[in-house]
Amino acid sequence: MANTQEEQFLSKKSCTPVYHVDAFSFEDGHFVGHDGFVVPRDFTEFYERFPLYVSNWVRKRLRWRGAESDVQDWTQELLMHLHSLPPSSKHRLAGKQDVVQLFNPERMHGANEARFRSFINRCLANRFNTIYRSRTHEPLSNPNNLFLTAVETHKPMMASDEYCHEKSARLRWGQFRRSKERDNELRLKEIADITDGGHPGLRMAMEAFRTTGTWKETASLMCIGEKECASVRYRLRKLGRVLLSSGGTPAACQRGSSLEG
Repeated sequence: MANTQEEQFLSKKSCTPVYHVDAFSFEDGHFVGHDGFVVPRDFTEFYERFPLYVSNWVRKRLRWRGAESDVQDWTQELLMHLHSLPPSSKHRLAGKQDVVQLFNPERMHGANEARFRSFINRCLANRFNTIYRSRTHEPLSNPNNLFLTAVETHKPMMASDEYCHEKSARLRWGQFRRSKERDNELRLKEIADITDGGHPGLRMAMEAFRTTGTWKETASLMCIGEKECASVRYRLRKLGRVLLSSGGTPAACQRGSSLEG
């Protein structure tokens, strides 16, 4: 009897969420999800149905950092990416012309609206990160560089002490924000390394949340209910608090997380 209980305990502890493909159908050249959502056939249909999707995604991504002109530039760049595949793309051999046509319900585990939005968001994020990294190597487009101009004549000028003091608050805030982002990335990595041992499902939830950006889409992507998703979110928050209270040391956080499982 003891061995049976021990085997059941180990099996429950080692089990991880298993992805399954939601039911979908193929009607009139469109994938139709189990929720009735009709996946656009190509980019033209996608833009007709969701004309502000990309611009809203860019505004959410840039937040307060970008002006309206930056939003428009990024929107046009990403729309061009979705509109046409590269000439050398291997998918053109299969008759695909744009990124929207690459949607595969079997790879995305279904064809409902949440999974289609997750696919589009992932494509936009990959392209955004690629362009952003390439621009950081160009002096004129690097967002961390300041273009010094004279206020009266708008001509390039040498940096003066007054100008540096005027911009010091902005530079300090930028450095603080980047440092905070790096600290958050390190904390997430430590939590992910810890959850691999005793809580394998939490690492999968973290990766799904970083892909979707919302807990509702995370629950849909992991095929779990709202109560189970709320439980996973609560456990991640507790692990985060333990990590912060322990000063960010993995050993102390491991001791604290073992008390939660």
